[in-house]
Amino acid sequence: MKNLSLFASFLGLAAASSAVNVPDANLEPRQDPDDLMIFVCNDGLDEICTNMCYGALCAGIGEGLQYDQPDSTTKRNRRKAAGCIASGGNRCSTKKGHASGFQCDEYPFASSVPTNGATTRLNRCVPADQNRKQGGIISAFYRSSYCTGNNGGKCQFSVEFSNAGDIMYCDQDCDADDDNEVIGPGGTANDGDSAEDGTDDDPDAGQKKKRMTKRRNRLGKRLPGAPVYRTSSGLELDLPRGARIGQRAFVVLPRNATLWDEQAQFGNLNQTRELHGDEDEDDEDYEYMLANLELREDTIVEEITPAV
Repeated sequence: MKNLSLFASFLGLAAASSAVNVPDANLEPRQDPDDLMIFVCNDGLDEICTNMCYGALCAGIGEGLQYDQPDSTTKRNRRKAAGCIASGGNRCSTKKGHASGFQCDEYPFASSVPTNGATTRLNRCVPADQNRKQGGIISAFYRSSYCTGNNGGKCQFSVEFSNAGDIMYCDQDCDADDDNEVIGPGGTANDGDSAEDGTDDDPDAGQKKKRMTKRRNRLGKRLPGAPVYRTSSGLELDLPRGARIGQRAFVVLPRNATLWDEQAQFGNLNQTRELHGDEDEDDEDYEYMLANLELREDTIVEEITPAV
């Protein structure tokens, strides 16, 4: 991976702003941060999962994250550190020559810091509808009783990827290179830095026509050899890193999949708040999705297919 050669030098830059990546010292330590936030990757999230898997499994950022309720300035600095805002727009914007309909997705989330102390932040250009779906999922999770009732609204969790057998990097094959994973430059945001990819001033991100969405195939493609678990609500999910009976598992699913696709493709058609160049879509910008999203606050109850 050609970008990993820059890894060490970027670590120092990303550490320049302590607010960007430092976990809250007042967060009560848990026996484990293994409450799982599970992304069902075949549910129209293939590019999003590619980015998260690369960051979590290949770039040393890890799966453990802490939502620390950052203010808008801190989130803006984190997006800058990841490379998702820049002078004249980020690399995923049409102003920098990218095709329309894409947005810059960062890992870790701008609303979070890695629990392992990693300072690297990175980005991938992804379809705008997938980026909005991820935003809706994260927003719904942050409204869970676990997050709202944990340490003043802050919480720790581990991202996990299910139905990701055909998605790059989710199998921890980190030698693959599609030239779309870029380690962020670090540093803090300057006046005038912006995204220009639809996450700061165009809710439609250039998508004026309906995109075709891959048809879901229910279970998707499981990772060969990954153990499969049943949750308390009856979901059957492959979890490559394994799980424990009794472990909490949070999954966000659409009530109406067709409606969710449309919401993700066209954004909030009733949105009245105009986003400007120095702002980014925040958690509240996904409220239009929440009534159509079901948060399963499950537990792992059974391993039904042991790993071989």
